[in-house]
Amino acid sequence: MEQKTRYKLDEVPLEKLEKVGIKKDFIQKMEQKELNDFLNGFRSQKLYTVNANINGENYKIPAKIRLQKEEGEMKVRMHPIQRLHIPDSYMGHTFTEEEKKSLLKDRNIGKAIELQDFNGKKDKYYIGIDAKTNEVIPLKQRNIQVNDTIKGVTLSASQKEKLLNGEKIQLKGMTGRNDKVFSATLQVDPAARNIGFTNFKQEKAPAQKQTQSETQKQGKGVKV
Repeated sequence: MEQKTRYKLDEVPLEKLEKVGIKKDFIQKMEQKELNDFLNGFRSQKLYTVNANINGENYKIPAKIRLQKEEGEMKVRMHPIQRLHIPDSYMGHTFTEEEKKSLLKDRNIGKAIELQDFNGKKDKYYIGIDAKTNEVIPLKQRNIQVNDTIKGVTLSASQKEKLLNGEKIQLKGMTGRNDKVFSATLQVDPAARNIGFTNFKQEKAPAQKQTQSETQKQGKGVKV
């Protein structure tokens, strides 16, 4: 069953994308989650090489792409790589010096704050910096769900609350690929729209209570 998205696949303006240098078969190369995000109007995960005219000169530049429907017409928005800059204010919120430092250092403000959209509606958001384009990215807090269990580890109420508030938590004993046990720092990643993992550290797997030989010894009977 296909996931319901804001836009339909047949609404993607392939001709417009081809004009800016993106081949029509790019959709077939997307993974399902990436395609769903793209059809929901989010920035693409990948950078695409697009044609751009800057000061009368033609260039090919890397950029993320995004769908946006305006007055019934589907348009493609380009998000090229830009110089990292934190504005003094954003969506009605004035950044403190501490918040600017967090965004510059961690690319994450580290908490949920109230912002105001273009229609004047206020809501709680996370704010991060896109690692590929250096854009400031807002993400509504209600669009993130924190599961009770992550990679085999059950979160405490305090850990869930911190994650939902945009804070970092340290989580040990998680199980990854090939049943390898690891620890990491977890935090909401607004640009990726998920829970991000950093500072990975491999851990030793829990020792078995008894080795096979010990079990065999204990299983031997007593001679009489």
